[in-house]
Amino acid sequence: MATRKFANFVNTTNFESIPSKVREHSKMMFLDWLGVTLAGSKEKIATVMMDFIMELDGESESGEATIIGKNVRTDIMKAALINGSMSHVLDLDDYHGGTLNHPTVAVLPAIMAVAENKKLGGKDIITALTVAFDVLVRIGYGAGREHYDRGWHATSTLGKFGATAGVGKLLGLNVEQMINAFGIAGTLAGGVRQVFGTMGKSFHAGKASQDGILAAMLAQKGFECSKEIIEGKHGFMDLFAQKTDFKKMLDNLGKDFYLPTVSFKPYASCGGTHSTIDVMKDIRNNKNFKINEVAEISLELGSIALEAAGKVEPATGLEAKFSTYFCAALALTEGEAGIDKFTDEKANDPGLNELRKKVKITILKPDIHLAARAAVKMKDGSIFKSKVDVPKGDPANPVSYLELVNKFNGLTANIISQDKIKTLVEQIKSLENIQNINQLLKLCHN
Repeated sequence: MATRKFANFVNTTNFESIPSKVREHSKMMFLDWLGVTLAGSKEKIATVMMDFIMELDGESESGEATIIGKNVRTDIMKAALINGSMSHVLDLDDYHGGTLNHPTVAVLPAIMAVAENKKLGGKDIITALTVAFDVLVRIGYGAGREHYDRGWHATSTLGKFGATAGVGKLLGLNVEQMINAFGIAGTLAGGVRQVFGTMGKSFHAGKASQDGILAAMLAQKGFECSKEIIEGKHGFMDLFAQKTDFKKMLDNLGKDFYLPTVSFKPYASCGGTHSTIDVMKDIRNNKNFKINEVAEISLELGSIALEAAGKVEPATGLEAKFSTYFCAALALTEGEAGIDKFTDEKANDPGLNELRKKVKITILKPDIHLAARAAVKMKDGSIFKSKVDVPKGDPANPVSYLELVNKFNGLTANIISQDKIKTLVEQIKSLENIQNINQLLKLCHN
């Protein structure tokens, strides 16, 4: 059965059994995650959650795990919660287009908290991240697109299974314990898309990591739960999916790893907006294009652009991240979509709002998932066109390690010193050689 097969997979996978390509890709994911988390440590959600933790703990430097970007340590559960929330708040973290979720922010904060507490090294982290990612994505493929369409935030629902797998690997759970851990994770599953555009969305990532630790540690202590949480009647698939694709979920489990299918983000907005940003930037770069002469912007997009990012009139910077209309106007006007472009002030900018109202969107037929077709009509009747099938950062249109290093440098420049930035990049490049992850985490604050 599916639950037992996943438990066996987690139990038997080791560093040596992971292909070198997958290991190298995991380091790119680690670098990207750490950069967005450090940058996220300066956002409002970090302040709110730090106040919450300080009220519970008091200021401390002697807890079990580090809060990234802060000279503060707390217990592993709260560290995973806040680090996961901070890492997702900017919407600059990686995503998986095939299952519509953000995998790394849901699993790596849990893995890091436990690894730090147990003084584990880079090989342990790479192994845990690899099994966590595969479990998360495979369950997502089993649930299908309908899971997301029903309104579930897959980062949260699927992320709990992934985080449980990663932590279970670090704790050395046996197969029966891992089955119980998945049972606990499944009954904790939740998180709805209604909260998109608020702090609730990024909170989902932190809660998935926190719940993964809870599930794995309870199972380690002997907590028993359903042995068929994924496939059983009234189990996860029965309730959260319309029709389960067990074949896609389980085919070549342990042989074909999904980790290299992740997408990296060059823009600080919902992944469903990225193709739109790409085509708008392309049109803007035409030497004959003049922004003040735009009459109408016509976009043909995959339905995900409106389902995940269809806010027509965003009023805040967070809401603007989920507005394809705003992102089209922003990219066409400024040619950028970094973290500094998604502020409350930008969301209410009169010029951007005037241009946003000129955006007309129709759904591509056939519905090509992340594709975009753009036609910008000018007042003199001329038309500028552009199209992409997949956005920059997709595995079919990949970013390089150097591009991720540049992204990391930009995100962390005002957070930690240049010497620490350089050392972190060097250490992550050879993550498998780090014997104790604490040496790296000491560099994550000034």
